[in-house]
Amino acid sequence: MNENNLNIFYQQYFSKKEADQIFEELEREIEYFPSEMTTVAVFDKRYPFPRKVSAYADKNLTCTFSGNTLPTKPLIAILIKILKEANKFLKDGSFNYILINRYKDGQDKIESHRDNETDMDPNSSIVTFSFGVERTMIFKRPNFNSVKIPLKNGSVLAMKPSSNKLLLSRKSQRKKNKRCSH
Repeated sequence: MNENNLNIFYQQYFSKKEADQIFEELEREIEYFPSEMTTVAVFDKRYPFPRKVSAYADKNLTCTFSGNTLPTKPLIAILIKILKEANKFLKDGSFNYILINRYKDGQDKIESHRDNETDMDPNSSIVTFSFGVERTMIFKRPNFNSVKIPLKNGSVLAMKPSSNKLLLSRKSQRKKNKRCSH
């Protein structure tokens, strides 16, 4: 998708059967940070994230976002598979880190933001795999209409570095469903 020079790539990547299997494995295997570790600072006051968060990496890395520096957990088999798929999809990266956001319902979301943390390589693409219930990614840019992309179960969305510099993105739930999304 190059609408408004967004430089975003989106496609259905896994079959429904494989996406459902990955979702179930993520549900069993992922360990999330305690809620007191995942807060966001707004005007010098801390608020809990409206979602569960975890981070995994191939080395003893830390992850910093929204004013939190969190340790990463060692990669597990299902996440190694997802990293390999991200590298295969883009053919230009060597991804070594996964941030997992688990949304339980329509109240769990990410507000408009840029992924511009200091420990991120500014020349790296950002790849999002979506599992579970469909959610909508909304991209905003001054003087342009918002672009909404429904992230279906088993889909992949990649933002090239130029996109992250130009856009604010937000993830919200499109349909109410008891099934969560990763």
